[in-house]
Amino acid sequence: MGMEAKGYMDAGKLVPDSTIIGIIKDRLAESDCKEGFILDGFPRTLTQAEALENLMKGMGIALDKVISLNVPDELIVGRITGRRVCAKCGASFHVEFNPSKVADVCDYCGGELMTRKDDTAETVVSRLESYHMQTAPLLAYYKDMGVLLELDGTKDVADVTSDMFALLK
Repeated sequence: MGMEAKGYMDAGKLVPDSTIIGIIKDRLAESDCKEGFILDGFPRTLTQAEALENLMKGMGIALDKVISLNVPDELIVGRITGRRVCAKCGASFHVEFNPSKVADVCDYCGGELMTRKDDTAETVVSRLESYHMQTAPLLAYYKDMGVLLELDGTKDVADVTSDMFALLK
């Protein structure tokens, strides 16, 4: 199923929900998920959330918590457009939060730091528009289920991580 998904992505198309759900089903059936798991960035739509709920019921799994990191759009744009990735080794940096010692040079291998093609302001704004239309309705869905936890994502990474661990206990 992963190869099927790759074919869609390589062609610049959206991966059908049925393929994504199949991938999730296969992954959740693995032994290392028996004691728990985290899904990051999934589901993205109400249709996917409902399919996930049905899948998990069929597998005898209950959803414990859903965490939403609340961050204003303007801050998201700044965070994403400031990312830099080494073209050689893939190391990640940020111009403000985790700058390299020498501008545009990787601290680890000396490779050139690049901005990813999908990290432009225009792309981020477009993705945020999609989020608000398709994904934001999941907040009410999961709040109604009683599993939604919201965190202030504007804090320092260490503080957000600490807050998240405290919520998850």
